[in-house]
Amino acid sequence: MLSSCLHPAHGNGERIVNGATCPRGSHPWQVALMRGRDTQCAGVLIREQWVLTVGHCRQLAYNVQMGSDVLNDPNAQVIRATESFVHPQFDGAKKVHDIMLVKLSRPATLSPTVMTLAVSSKCTSPGTMCMVSGWGSTTGRPFETYPSELMCTNVTIIRLEDCRRHFLYLKRPYMVCGGTHTSNTNANVGDSGGPLVCNGALRGLVSRGPSTPSLNPVVFTAICRYSEWIEDTIRRYS
Repeated sequence: MLSSCLHPAHGNGERIVNGATCPRGSHPWQVALMRGRDTQCAGVLIREQWVLTVGHCRQLAYNVQMGSDVLNDPNAQVIRATESFVHPQFDGAKKVHDIMLVKLSRPATLSPTVMTLAVSSKCTSPGTMCMVSGWGSTTGRPFETYPSELMCTNVTIIRLEDCRRHFLYLKRPYMVCGGTHTSNTNANVGDSGGPLVCNGALRGLVSRGPSTPSLNPVVFTAICRYSEWIEDTIRRYS
């Protein structure tokens, strides 16, 4: 599947296709997990010293960029991180419990361009319109084109029953599915770990795209199922 193949410069394969450049500064909680100047995954700043992303993005260390929609912006905050806490039941092959917390080496300095995003314990219902964002490729395979600016698109949450024929190991309690078959966007939405934001709260993280060339749907880790684990982990390791 696409998200299992690490692109040498731009992450794990999921991407915004047929989206648009995000309004500048509209996602002050979005971060890029970098290795050198290369983007490995996206993530979300949920506390001054904590980033939430997906488990299959785990690396030994990251340079975490925040405060800019433009990659490798010299004016962005960049903070080193060497501590990662993957969910204890994470299964990389099945992408089950695909969630991870990354602890920054120091707290981020909050500002109008660097903010935290609330984690919602409320699950998202089918039919809800949400937004996803990322720095992934703006074109489909095999001719991939990577933007320097953060890209956004809207997706509609669909029933998991309508998602099952595209994915093996689709686990109802832990996943949410977005993207209709009539849409030409949201193929492989955002980099892995990119946020699904619904009604102003974080509801999902990009986990995997379909194994076929079709654009839709995309599976997100359902944040509502992990709010207790997130709080317990932060409390234990802060």
